[in-house]
Amino acid sequence: MEVAVKFPTTLAERFEYEEVLRVPASFEEFLDLLLTCEYRIEYDNGEIISFMGFGTEAHEKLTMQIGHLLIQLLNQDLFSVYGSNLALHIPGFKYRYYNADCAVVKGASEKVTLRGSMASTANPVLLVEVLSPSTENFDLGRKLNNYFKIPSLQQVLILETEGEAAVQSYTRHNGGDEWLRRNFTSPTDEIPVLNEGKLLLSNIYKNVNLLPAS
Repeated sequence: MEVAVKFPTTLAERFEYEEVLRVPASFEEFLDLLLTCEYRIEYDNGEIISFMGFGTEAHEKLTMQIGHLLIQLLNQDLFSVYGSNLALHIPGFKYRYYNADCAVVKGASEKVTLRGSMASTANPVLLVEVLSPSTENFDLGRKLNNYFKIPSLQQVLILETEGEAAVQSYTRHNGGDEWLRRNFTSPTDEIPVLNEGKLLLSNIYKNVNLLPAS
C-alpha cells in the first residue's frame, strides 16, 4: 500500500525522520504496518503515530522498576502485569490503537479482535505511562482522556523522568466518570495501588538518574 512505502518500517529508516512522526493512513494500513514495523507505533485520529525520542536510561529503568514492583505487590493469581507492547482497546473508538508503558489486568483478559489473530485488551485496571519529552503532550492530553473512557480502568500512574522524582496518580471515584488526581513528590510518599497495597516513591526511583528539567 502507498502509506506502507512512505512510512519507515526499520529502525535505521526511522532515525532519518524527526522525533515525532505522524502519517495519515487508514486503520487497515496501520494494521499492515504492525506486522513488519521494528518499533512501537500507535494509531489515533486517522494517523499512524511514532514517538522516537532517544530511549533514555531514566525512562527504561523506571519502566522496568515499576513493572517489577507491581509484580511484587499484586497477587499474581489475580493480576497480570504486561509490558509496553500490549494493545489497548478504547470503547466507542473502533480506530484507536494505544500502548501503555505498563498495563495490569485483573482476571482473564477480554479481547477485541482487530484482524485475524490480532487483538486488543479491553479490561485493564491499571495503566502506567513513563513520560519523555517527545511523548509528554500526547500522553497527558488525548491519550489520558481516552484512557479514562475504559470502563474497567481504576487507576493511571504517570511517572516523571525530568527534574525531580514525581508520580501523578489518577483514580476513578466511586466507579463513575470522575477521576481524582494526587501528586506524590517526597521520597517517603506511599502511593496506593488498586487498594491492594502501596508503593514507596523512593523505591520506584531507586538509582534512577533523572534528566535535567527542560
